[in-house]
Amino acid sequence: MKKLIAVSLCVITMVICGFLIVKKLDSLDIASNKTDWYVMDSIRKIEERTDIDDCEKKILKKEIQTKRQNEKDNSGIAFETQIYAFGIIMIQIILLFFIIMMPSENHKKLN
Repeated sequence: MKKLIAVSLCVITMVICGFLIVKKLDSLDIASNKTDWYVMDSIRKIEERTDIDDCEKKILKKEIQTKRQNEKDNSGIAFETQIYAFGIIMIQIILLFFIIMMPSENHKKLN
């Protein structure tokens, strides 16, 4: 019975960690160079506009840069979360292996 509970907890932990890994995939910034280029292009287009004054240009550029920095920060957090979740899954697999290899209580009573 204790073995079944331990195996269940290991499996539940691995499922939760797997869910975290999959959920954080959308937050990863895989093509950061491409995204940075789009940000620089947007800033260049704002600089070229003549219909707005310098103060508005600064505000728009700052908003774009802040949004990009937030995306980078979120990507870093998502990557760290995935690394930790993967590490926990590996530990749980090792624990699961040892739990399964342990002799059961019924086997001990027979000897």
